[in-house]
Amino acid sequence: MSEPDEVIEEFETYLDLEGKSPHTVRMYTYYVRRYLEWGGDLNARSALRFLAHLRRNGYSNRSLNLVVQALRAYFRFEGFDDEAEKLKPPKVPRSLPKALTREEVRRLLSVIPPTRRRDRLIVLLLYGVGLRVSELCNLKKDDVDLERNLIVVRGGKGAKDRVVPIPKYLADEIRTYLKSRSDDSEYLLVEERRKSKDRLSTRNVWYLLKRYGQKAGVGVTPHKLRHSFATHLLEEGVDIRAIQEFLGHSNLSTTQIYTKVTVEHLRKAQEKAKLIEKLMGE
Repeated sequence: MSEPDEVIEEFETYLDLEGKSPHTVRMYTYYVRRYLEWGGDLNARSALRFLAHLRRNGYSNRSLNLVVQALRAYFRFEGFDDEAEKLKPPKVPRSLPKALTREEVRRLLSVIPPTRRRDRLIVLLLYGVGLRVSELCNLKKDDVDLERNLIVVRGGKGAKDRVVPIPKYLADEIRTYLKSRSDDSEYLLVEERRKSKDRLSTRNVWYLLKRYGQKAGVGVTPHKLRHSFATHLLEEGVDIRAIQEFLGHSNLSTTQIYTKVTVEHLRKAQEKAKLIEKLMGE
C-alpha cells in the first residue's frame, strides 16, 4: 500500500470514529485524495491554491464549501488545527428545503402496488418518522418495538441514538411486511433480488423513489420526504423542539430553517388572534 493510500485509510477511520455519515466519509476522503494527488501541503495557503484551481475548473461555491470542510477535517486529523481554522468556507446561499404537499405524498403512495410492502414502508418511514436515508437502511429488526410503537434510531448524524414514536398504522405496516419475509436477516429492510437478503442500499432507495416519483408525477428524494415530514408537523402547530427531537438535530438553529419554509401555521395563528381587528375595533 502506498503512503497516500495509508493516509487516506487512516483518515477514513478517523472520520468514522468522529461519527461522520458514510456519505460524508466518502466525499471527504475523495477530496483529500485529490488534494494529495495535486501535491497539497499541510497549510492553509496551499489549500487556497487548490481551491482556486478547482474554481477555475468550474466548481461552484457550494461544491467548494464541501472541499473546505474536507480539508479542514484533514488538517485536524494531522494535528494542524491552526491551519484548519484559517480555512474559511465560501458563502453559499442557503436554499430553503423543498417540501411535498400532502396530496403529492398521497399520489406517491398510490402508485406503489399493494404487493410492494417494502417499498411502501420505505416511503412511510421517511415521511412518517422523518428518518435520514442512511438511518432507514441501517434499521434492524431489534430496533423496532412493536409493543410500544417505538423505533430506536442508532448512530444518527453525530453518532447519536434517539428514540422516536411511530403511529399504530405504521407499526401494523411493519408487522405485515415482516410476516411476508422468510429470511433471517437482522435488518428491517432488505434487498429483494438477492438470495442473501442483504441490507437495503441507499442507492436502491433513491432509485425506487425516482421510479415511483415519475409514475406519480412528483419530484421526490429521501431528504425531500424528511423535509416534508418536518414542514407538515410545523403546519399542524407541533412545537419546534419536538420536531428537533424527531429529526435528531443537535442544534435548534438547524431545525428553525423550517420556520422559513411555511407561513401557513403563522397565518392560522394570526387569523385566530385577530389582533389588528381587535385594535381597530377599540
